[in-house]
Amino acid sequence: MNSQISQGFEIATWYDTWNPVGLNNLVNNLVPLHLASRYSLAFGQLSAIHSGGYCIEMSGKYADAIKDQLLSQAPGIELYAGIGSEGIQASVVSNKSDNNLSTRNIVSWLKDNHYTGINIDAEEREAMKQVAEFVTQLGPEFRAAGLGIAVSVPWPGEGPSYLYGEGAIQAFNDNVDAVEMQDYSSINTARDAAVWLDAGLKAEILMGGVCSENSRVQTPLEQVEQWTEFAIHNGLRGMFSWRLDNDHGSDGTREDVGPNFACAKRLYDTLMKNR
Repeated sequence: MNSQISQGFEIATWYDTWNPVGLNNLVNNLVPLHLASRYSLAFGQLSAIHSGGYCIEMSGKYADAIKDQLLSQAPGIELYAGIGSEGIQASVVSNKSDNNLSTRNIVSWLKDNHYTGINIDAEEREAMKQVAEFVTQLGPEFRAAGLGIAVSVPWPGEGPSYLYGEGAIQAFNDNVDAVEMQDYSSINTARDAAVWLDAGLKAEILMGGVCSENSRVQTPLEQVEQWTEFAIHNGLRGMFSWRLDNDHGSDGTREDVGPNFACAKRLYDTLMKNR
């Protein structure tokens, strides 16, 4: 299945790399990979390398094995390396002094390791303030290499500029392919989207977000459908979920045990119903 599941609407999800159960479910062909078209692996970081600058390090024990399973079972998917806060600020500083070497390192690493983009989920304050400049550094070389950039964003609260600084909206519009709203930690997709759209973000890069894993912020299935319908009918890029490998697991405390993928199925079925 191509990167746009239906009529240009993208369904994306995350998959962890730290738990062997999620890997075993893939090995045993238990994961319905057709329910999403873009997968982000959680989590890597940006680390200094001996040749200079910074580069992605996927530190999860099962990252390579999970990547290989995803690519072999669903060769048409988009696969992004997900990173957190670590190394972003240092990479920005390094890029300024070494002619964007870290950007070139990242591009080469993604291509060499068969990823199609990067997903930036910075949640520490200082790192968040660097994201706009970071994507501006990445943007031109990513486009030239055919790679994508996603930014996973928390509850907008006092607004995008408060989270990411002045100029962030323009930086995202110019350089980012997808802005994934973590609506499950906020109110709902409609309310969060209004904040971003009113600030000037382009609807075609904005995505709603639902939580599928067992937690206090798990999105009820009725709301999954409602939020997805809002995204469809208001011209958003798509919807994403956190996270497919732990989607409605049968155990309330252990991760990835017996997921039934109810959230992913509801999201996908809602899109098919509204084609």
